Amino acid sequence: MNQVEETKLAAMRVMKAMTLVKQLRESYRELQSRFNMVETHNLELQDLINRVSADQSAVEEAIESALEGLESLGDFESFGTLDLNELEDAEAYTLDGSGEELDTFEEENL
Repeated sequence: MNQVEETKLAAMRVMKAMTLVKQLRESYRELQSRFNMVETHNLELQDLINRVSADQSAVEEAIESALEGLESLGDFESFGTLDLNELEDAEAYTLDGSGEELDTFEEENL
């Protein structure tokens, strides 16, 4: 191989190396962009997790408070249950008075 051919071969290798460097830089920029996007999404997800955890704690506290309130009421068996006719009457009752009149507890029954 003579010196001219070696020079042309070296120039081709340099061009190929420059092309590869350019491709690597473009790939790096794309990966950096994707990484930044993923990092942003991770921060948003962490914020969401923190808010959900806080909401869950609030719900748990509300449930515990409600259960304590129910326990303080005592025995529910004394309240009784509605039969089918009483349920139908309750469903038919309206606030404007157009439904059937329902029997109510008298003060002495309480």
